[in-house]
Amino acid sequence: MEAILYLLLLAPFVAIPILWWHHRGRMAARDNMSDARWQKIVAPTAADSAVVPGVAPVATSLAPRPGFARRERLLDPFQTLVYYLLKMSLPDHEVMPQVGLASVLELRAEIPGSEREQRLRSLGQHSVDFVVCNKSLQPVAVIDLPLQEPSALTPAQEFKTRSLAEAGIRYLRWSRKALPKRDSVRGLVLGG
Repeated sequence: MEAILYLLLLAPFVAIPILWWHHRGRMAARDNMSDARWQKIVAPTAADSAVVPGVAPVATSLAPRPGFARRERLLDPFQTLVYYLLKMSLPDHEVMPQVGLASVLELRAEIPGSEREQRLRSLGQHSVDFVVCNKSLQPVAVIDLPLQEPSALTPAQEFKTRSLAEAGIRYLRWSRKALPKRDSVRGLVLGG
């Protein structure tokens, strides 16, 4: 009887290392299969480059297509200045530049089919310069930097103003000639 009791006491000390070893082997096999699939997807074909034994493959760039070129900068110098101004003034928020309005807004479910498609197309045609989000990436405010100061709102600005107001998101248009002071940015963007 004592022998059975000792065996029962020792069983976890034997079973746990065996189970751990088995689990480690399964994880290694899964990682190897994943690596093989990844290599199959990203490995260059023989036509792309010749494989030389003992030499690490060099990353090759795709041949440039006519009509497309990489931008020198994502944001122009003024937009870069505003981006850093927002990041410094709102460290507890996320700032996203050049976002399509369709990424900020969604349509309500009760909108009928044809009107829904028309509104989705309208959303897809508009973008904003900056979206300020809280830490859970919920849009809080949208900022546009118009190139010129029109005397009246353009149709695009009217659409953005109306649609963002319906969604409860602050919409700000800042003049490129007169940026707000750094200490007032937080109040302007978040309100209050």
